[in-house]
Amino acid sequence: MRIIETNVEPIEMGRFRVTIIVDPNFSPNMDFEKDPKLLPEAASGPIQSRAIPDDIVHELIQSGPPYSLTLSELHERIDGNPATISRQAWTLATNQADLQIRLRGWVYSPERGRYSLTSAAVRRIETT
Repeated sequence: MRIIETNVEPIEMGRFRVTIIVDPNFSPNMDFEKDPKLLPEAASGPIQSRAIPDDIVHELIQSGPPYSLTLSELHERIDGNPATISRQAWTLATNQADLQIRLRGWVYSPERGRYSLTSAAVRRIETT
């Protein structure tokens, strides 16, 4: 399941209505390499924010072809708590609900302990 859209509306003081639209057919284990459409238009990519997910994607881009790093290489390159880096890399690779929309579909895990840019993400960075 994947969250498509979330809306928050104030109802009265201290109360809000939250509407969540989900795609029940989405699985975090989908093979992003087989379906380049899984990189949505809103997935504009990383920004300069010092947030760990953005740093992970920047490091994968800077690593050059084949745009792939092991988890230990990410730990060496990114300043931060190793547990947080590991958790955020997993969040990116599985497109968890709390992942920023701009990073959806950018990273996958081709094997345990390795993270790579998807082919759709590689096409996006190589054509800009």
